[in-house]
Amino acid sequence: MTSLQLSSEPSVTSRSIVSGVIWSTLDSAVGQALTLAIYVIMARLLSPQIIGLVATGALALDFCRAVLIESIAIAVQARAQPKDEDYNASFWLIAGFSLVAAALLFAASSSIERLSGLEDLAVVLKGFSVVVAVQGLSRTHEAWLTRNQVFRSLALRTLFSITLGGTIGIALAISGYGVLALVGQLVTTSLVSLVSLWTLTPWRPGFRFSRREAIELISYGRYVALTGITNFANANSDLLFVTWYTGAAGAGFYSLAKRLVNAVSTVIGNALNRVFFATIAGLQHDRKASSEALLDFVMYTSLLTAPIFAGIAALSPDLILAFFGAKWLDSAPLLSIISVTGFLTTIGLYNHSVILAFGKPHWQTWLTLIYAASNIAIFIAAAPFGLVAIAVGYVVRAVLLYPLSAGASLRILSIAVRHYARALVPAFGSSALMAAVVVGASHNLPPLSPWLRLAALTSLGAAVYLAAVLLTARPAALRVWHEVAIRLRRS
Repeated sequence: MTSLQLSSEPSVTSRSIVSGVIWSTLDSAVGQALTLAIYVIMARLLSPQIIGLVATGALALDFCRAVLIESIAIAVQARAQPKDEDYNASFWLIAGFSLVAAALLFAASSSIERLSGLEDLAVVLKGFSVVVAVQGLSRTHEAWLTRNQVFRSLALRTLFSITLGGTIGIALAISGYGVLALVGQLVTTSLVSLVSLWTLTPWRPGFRFSRREAIELISYGRYVALTGITNFANANSDLLFVTWYTGAAGAGFYSLAKRLVNAVSTVIGNALNRVFFATIAGLQHDRKASSEALLDFVMYTSLLTAPIFAGIAALSPDLILAFFGAKWLDSAPLLSIISVTGFLTTIGLYNHSVILAFGKPHWQTWLTLIYAASNIAIFIAAAPFGLVAIAVGYVVRAVLLYPLSAGASLRILSIAVRHYARALVPAFGSSALMAAVVVGASHNLPPLSPWLRLAALTSLGAAVYLAAVLLTARPAALRVWHEVAIRLRRS
């Protein structure tokens, strides 16, 4: 495969970046769309208690992945020109760590169930221990494809694995298997993903690597692992407090709202960030080019995501009723509140990538330590007052501390704050206007069916936002449309 030399071939860089954006967006968008569709069906078939139980059990899976798997995978991806020896070391390190973690999780599952008092949690944890092991055997292949910007193979993997896993999960849910339906879905998805990645990736692990390469990956990865621990506490401590104070049902309502916001932010944020990370990793000695890339990505991402999250906040009761049914309406106010964090997540991923690509993983570690400590402090204070208080605390912390990560990336790339703020203003102003119009219209609509009401309000919001953007950021909007149209004609 031809190496992508982004800094020395500008024309190739432009094509490869746009192609990567398209395939990466398809990978993330199709994957999240399928996952969300399956989740909606499963939520209609299963109770909030079951959804909450599996969401709580999934925290163990998320912890193992963030700390043991991602730390090494990110370390090898962050190298300017990783060699086969680097990928070999990565594979064996990740495989070893994940297999040990899977065995420990399986052995501890019954004890964790007794301590938590959540019935059937042991079954969930035992199923997720299989997922941990399987992910460890495939993550380096994913890292190889991502670093070489072979996003087409990643998209095919996503399509196969989620479709088959979802089919199994829905069939089990219809047959009355309850919690086993969700566990079966995730285990099947991970196994199909493993087979797909090994089939679609030309690279194969070997035993040729030096101790030095392994030590370098571990040395870099330890900062990422520490960041993973604090990121885990930062992202999931709210669900732990919700489960402790409100039980599995409360965790179900809260996790559904958070899951919807995370699904949207993942579709756009993770897809574009993978391309952004690969781009600046190749440009890491050119700070001017990297700073221009950051500002472009922030502007276009904000123009795309700000109206989506503002619309979710304004339409949350209609969205919940139309997609999930009346039994999930307790999630609506939580969805409105948490949607604010979705926007910060999408653009905040770029800050994380800049910090890692420019060799400052310890900065991210300190940032996430601050986030985690503040999250836990807020949730200790808010949890006794219920779900809404926890959601508000989650958002307040995110808004107040976001300038820390943004400031770190701006300092690394020597970008003035006013330039960064200028990239955000058009999306902010247009989205605020759109949300105000939609909320006002929602109180004045005559009685309609949930789907017709949702369609009418969504169409109104889209029209208002498009008009506002064309007035405040017409050149940027036209540039996006022009680039997309050109690439679609060439493809």
